[in-house]
Order: sequence, then structure tokens, then C-alpha cells
Amino acid sequence: MKMKQKGVRWLWMGLLLMVCSFLLAGCGDDDTAVKITMPPQVASEDAGADTPTAVDVYWDATYSMAGYATLPEGNFYRTLPDELGDLGSSMGGVTFYRFGEEIKELPGREYRQFSNPGYYTEVITAFHNVIDKADASHLSIVVTDLFESDADWSNVTQKLKEKYFGQHLSIAIIGIKNPFKGDIFDVGIDAAKYAYDSGTAPERYRPFYLFIMGPDKKVTDFVSRFRERQQGVQNETQYLVFSEQLAAQSLDFSRLELSASQNIFRDDKLHVQDQRIREFGIDSSDDATSLETTFPYQPALGALPVDLSKLNVKAEVLTLEGDEWQPVEKRDSDLTAKIVPGEAENTYSIQVSFTPSKSLEDGKVNFVHVMAAPDAQSYRMPDWVTKWNMANADVNAAAFDGSKTINFLHIVESLKSSILAAAHPSLVNLDFVIDER
Repeated sequence: MKMKQKGVRWLWMGLLLMVCSFLLAGCGDDDTAVKITMPPQVASEDAGADTPTAVDVYWDATYSMAGYATLPEGNFYRTLPDELGDLGSSMGGVTFYRFGEEIKELPGREYRQFSNPGYYTEVITAFHNVIDKADASHLSIVVTDLFESDADWSNVTQKLKEKYFGQHLSIAIIGIKNPFKGDIFDVGIDAAKYAYDSGTAPERYRPFYLFIMGPDKKVTDFVSRFRERQQGVQNETQYLVFSEQLAAQSLDFSRLELSASQNIFRDDKLHVQDQRIREFGIDSSDDATSLETTFPYQPALGALPVDLSKLNVKAEVLTLEGDEWQPVEKRDSDLTAKIVPGEAENTYSIQVSFTPSKSLEDGKVNFVHVMAAPDAQSYRMPDWVTKWNMANADVNAAAFDGSKTINFLHIVESLKSSILAAAHPSLVNLDFVIDER
């Protein structure tokens, strides 16, 4: 009888503990509990490079592309269908399409027909239709010669700006010189047709391009994988990446630590999950507050060359209003940030200072965003872009050079202008929250 009573007593105690646990959990979900996410105007959540992704390959099947598949010697293009099939499968799964004016999904292994010159039967290249169809959450790869008129490319640029750069996504171009023998259509102002034969001379090879669009980490992961596969390939290959990240590794709090601080300490009461965001607490609202971090700079593969002596540093505060971040403007704000060259080559320090009572909103969760970005005028074109370019005005029957791409410089310049206008590429980003409630 005593054993039975003791068992009942333990049962009641267990039930009581369970009730208390539920009550305590409920207390944690009160009005002060908030979920901290990166403001959409600052950056988007980007799946890691190691997560599976859908890869969509859109292949330009117009007549002008057939010449890439004709000459056998040194012909990387003819191996490209299998290369992209393997790469896409390794990243999560690949679907192939052919396009001209219309877009058609290819069943099974039909994509291997792109190695056959007779498979190119389309007359019109409608790049803008590919942009419309592309799923921005996928990795989309367009295989093309980038033969676009100014009017057509202007339409494409606007679509890319809205669908990709405006949503913090990235675009890359991989250019590859390849043997070519065939006709090139719609050349220049008069839309002339030229026959071109590069022979086996590498300096006469004609470039084709992989135009890659999607989430930043997926784009850079693909470019890196492709470059690894190019080791030992003799065809000249060049890389250009338009991304919000200019460094080889993300320079934010997921990688950086403070090298100095004053009136500020590491806190974690909000349990921020995004590793790019750090939570701090302050010792005194009226005292000068500062933090500093030092970072190395190594350019990302394919990043536009920049002059790092012309860095603009921006610092702003946002507060959480419901579920949205809203910018804060305080007349007496003394929030400042600056970049200082380090003692070692290619190292820099970013220093942030402010007085909490002047720069932060009392009674609110404050999000501080600090960004260092090159001056727009400090970007320059890589030398290879200029060498591969032919202006419309230079096209004539006597001097047509099939080893160059007409209006290529204009295409690249328009992409640069678009990303600078919509996404503001940066060298380093410091994002942190301070709970002033």
C-alpha cells in the first residue's frame, strides 16, 4: 500500500513539472519576444553553397551557334553538354532547354545534340524570354554568343535589374574562346551575314559565354566548380561576377571578430540565428561607444577590379516596427564609421563609433548597418573585356573580326551600372542589434 501511494505521489510530481514547463515556455513567448532577421533592404537570406539547388540550362539554338560545334581540334564547346550535365547533377539536379524565339524543355539526354552542328535551327534569339521564364531561386545558365542588338539588350538589362540585382541576387559571365567555322548572322547596323573560320589558331578562336543567374552562393559555387574543371583546358577562359560581395569570403560577423571595443559587450538574449548579425549590449547609454574589426581583402573570383583607396562608408540605424525594419533619422545622431588601412598589405580596419542616447531609439530594438563600398567611379573594366569587344561602328566586310563579340563592352557596362544602381556591392558589412527596450 505504501509503495502504491509513493508511485502516485511521483506521478503527480511529474505532471506538475510538465505543467510548469509549459507555463514557463508560454512566458517566453510574450510581447517582448522578437525574431531578428536581416532587413530586406540590406540583404537577403542566401542558402549555403552546400545545399542542393535546381540547375536550369538554356541553350541558344540559333544558326549562329552551329559554327562552334564544327571543328574538332581544341573544341571545348563540343564537350560542354556533358560538362554541364555533370555539374548540374552534382549541385542538385539539372534540366536542359533549347531556345530561339520559343523555349523548349529537352527530354532525357537530347541535350547532347548540342555537340552536333545540325541541331541549331532557330532563327531568332529571344534572350528576354529566358529571363521571364527563369526561376530566380534556381541557378539558371544561358549558353549563348551574347549577340544582342542595343535595343534588345536594353530590354534584357531592365529585366535583370528588377528580377536579380533588385532582389540581392547575382549574375556571372564565363567567356570561353573556341574554334569556330560557320556563318554569323545579323551582324552590325546592316544585319549582315559573315562566314568565319578560325582554323586552329587560338588567337582567332571565337568566344561564347555562359551567362549565370541566381542566388549569390550558388552562382559563385558554380563558377568555382567550373574553374576547377577548366584546369588543363587550353581554351582561354575568363570570369566576371556581378555580386554584392566583392571579397573572396564574406566579410561580415559570420567571419569577423572585434579587435577593439568600448562601452559595448557581446549579448545573446534575442537568440539571433543569422550568423551575419551580432547582438550587443551597452554599459551606459550616455557614454561614447565604439567597436573595431580588422579584415583582409582578397578579391573574389571574377570581381570587377576596384580602387580601394576610394571607399565610401555608410552607417544607418533601423528599428523594428511590428515585423518590419524602418529607418531612423535622429538630428543629434553621432553614428560614424570609417575605413583605415592596416599595417599589413591588403588589410583594413573598419571603426564604428556612436553615443547610444543620441543615435539609438530608446525602447526599441535597434539594428545598425555599416557598409563599406568602393566609389562608383573607382571600378574599371578588366582588360580582357575590352580586347574581346567590337563596337558596332567598327563592323564592315573588310575588317570583320569573328574573334570578338559585338557590343560586349556595352553589355558589361550595362550590367555594372545596373548592379550599382540596384544592389550596391560592398567590401564589408557589419550588422548588429542592440535591444534598448
